[in-house]
Amino acid sequence: MFLLIDTSVRDSISLSLFDTDTKKDVRVMANNRMLLFHIDAFLKQEGKTVENIEGIMVLVGEGSFTSTRLAVSVANTFGYARKIPLLSLSKSEAQHPQTSIASLIAQPIGLYLSATYSGVPQLGIVV
Repeated sequence: MFLLIDTSVRDSISLSLFDTDTKKDVRVMANNRMLLFHIDAFLKQEGKTVENIEGIMVLVGEGSFTSTRLAVSVANTFGYARKIPLLSLSKSEAQHPQTSIASLIAQPIGLYLSATYSGVPQLGIVV
C-alpha cells in the first residue's frame, strides 16, 4: 500500500492510500499542522498501520510554502524511520498516482525529497 500526501489547497489535506488495483481517498478541511493526525486517522479508518505503507508520494510545486514543507518533512521522516522509498509528484501526476508506482519503487532507499515551491517564500515582514 502506498500513501499520497497533497496539501496544495489552503486549509485542506488530501490523502490517498492505493496499490495497483485499488485507491481510497480522503479530503479533510484542516490546517496543515494536523497532517500527522489525519494520516493516522485515515490509516485507522482503512484498517491499516504505518507498517502497511511501502512508499510515499508528495504533491509539490503547489500550495503554500509551509504546507509543502510540512508534507515533505513528514514524508522524509517516514522514509527515514521505515526505510521506504519517496517520490515527489507534480499536480498532473498526482491525479493518477498509480501510474507512478514503478517510479516510486525504483527510488533508492535513503533518497529524501526536497520541497519544490509554487513561488518565492514570503517569510517575515514584507516591505
